[in-house]
Amino acid sequence: MILTSEPATEKTISLMDSLVKQLAGIKFEGVIMYAVLMLVAGYICLEGYGIYKAALGVIGFAVGYSHMHSILGYLNITVQDKYMLLTQVIVGLICAGIAWTVLKAGIFIAVYHFVQTNFSAMLVAALAEKANIPQIIYPIFAALAGIAIAAFIAYVATKAERLVVVAVTAAVGGFAAVGFFMEMIPVFPVDIIFLTRIPATVWVFAKIFMSAAGFLVQGPTESK
Repeated sequence: MILTSEPATEKTISLMDSLVKQLAGIKFEGVIMYAVLMLVAGYICLEGYGIYKAALGVIGFAVGYSHMHSILGYLNITVQDKYMLLTQVIVGLICAGIAWTVLKAGIFIAVYHFVQTNFSAMLVAALAEKANIPQIIYPIFAALAGIAIAAFIAYVATKAERLVVVAVTAAVGGFAAVGFFMEMIPVFPVDIIFLTRIPATVWVFAKIFMSAAGFLVQGPTESK
């Protein structure tokens, strides 16, 4: 009697494809997600130096995960939706590993993301006006400016490691915590939509205040 069965390799491929489809169907949204992210960001802001390896690892994962989609689009590389999440997770883990093991690389990733997310537009507008940069190369100019600033801070880290790590974790954590709170407002189960009418300058001040508080709580120098 001869038994026929699906080859083991095909079974494995089928199982992996099913797993990827399930992962791709996960929706990372809702008030719980934003609340958790806000708490993680707040903890990084206030305790960044004490857990700087883990903090830089988390930031590295977030940067790799969130930027992968735009990078593939820029390179005109098409990835099926069911594989996009898996690709983002893999790239995020790679960035997390680099940020965890190499201090300057972690600071570089964190600062680059921070500048691009919060100050890129203002930086481009100010510098491009003086340099007469054409509108068509604004995005490239913004990226290069972010790289230059991140590289400079990474270099400074070799001279004042604690100061830079405290400043980076406090700034990134503070801005992210307030940012996640802002994103949580529309999906919050209790109607707090009135908070969306708060002027943007107030939210910027809140981000700066949170970052400054984290910087002071951590302390730029070792306590005696």
